[in-house]
Amino acid sequence: MQRIRRQLAGLALLTCLAPIAGLGTAQAQAQADWPKRTMKVVVPYPAGGTADAMGRMVANKLGQALKASVVVENIPGGATVPGALAVMREPADGHTLFMASDGTLNINRWLLKDVRYDGDRDFTPVTVLNSYPHWLIVNSQGPYKSLDDLVKAMRAKPGKVSISVNTIGGSAHLALDNWRRQNGLDFEIVPYRGSPPAVTDLIGGHTDAHMDVVGSSIAHARSGRVLPVAVLQDKPVKEFPKAIAQDPKDPKALVVQSNLSVVVRSGTPQAVVDRIYAALQAGAKDADVVKTMDTLSLDAVLLEPAKAKAFLLEETRRYGVLVEKSGLEKQ
Repeated sequence: MQRIRRQLAGLALLTCLAPIAGLGTAQAQAQADWPKRTMKVVVPYPAGGTADAMGRMVANKLGQALKASVVVENIPGGATVPGALAVMREPADGHTLFMASDGTLNINRWLLKDVRYDGDRDFTPVTVLNSYPHWLIVNSQGPYKSLDDLVKAMRAKPGKVSISVNTIGGSAHLALDNWRRQNGLDFEIVPYRGSPPAVTDLIGGHTDAHMDVVGSSIAHARSGRVLPVAVLQDKPVKEFPKAIAQDPKDPKALVVQSNLSVVVRSGTPQAVVDRIYAALQAGAKDADVVKTMDTLSLDAVLLEPAKAKAFLLEETRRYGVLVEKSGLEKQ
């Protein structure tokens, strides 16, 4: 969150969208005639996860605000490419929205040989909806009780400490790899297919630490099976004050910036984009949304469309540098 604030000075979260003034005749007509049919929110992940929950919340709030029918379609797998291509096949009229991660918009171009879309060119951001706080957790019964303990072990036993991540080339993996280089550390990064098997192996003593989205493993932390030792952003998790927050301004700090955006196909009328944003911004103040965000340990962002576009363009450039330095090859 601190990084977004620095990049986009003067942003106030969840502020009221100013009324749209001076619309041309075509834009005004587009507003008046839209939506014309059932709307769809495409989620490129299986039902039941955090992105799915946010997609259903978006569909619910749009339905309420626009008096429209809004459905959710899950198109999982393929590094989110099938979901992105499905949206690309729909008209650019604002009836199809896409829940896009930084993997979809900013990373795939650098890691996939046949991505078949350009996140910056082919999609128009409605908003950066939320960021995903990450943390570093260890086995509560293991030898490490702090991030300093892990670093000392890395320096004492080069190559012997292992930290798992949920996917190869994701935001957590790239941040961890960058931290390793910046600090001259030697440890193993172990990729898994998602959080559940990684946390299971951590609890079983097969790895030394795991880098995870807070909401994915907070139940294990609450039960005492894992111990959070660091929050990988400037904002601490109130429930776990001993997990030390990291300083995004420190180039040697272990920091993860990961986001979920709502986008539409490029070419969608700006008046329609603005209406969607206004509906989501107003809905973000509702008690059920605030509760959902809190339950999932998410940070609301709600950037307005133009600022979302500028931020995401910068994220593409940032990830390009991280991927190049990581040495990961396109698959």
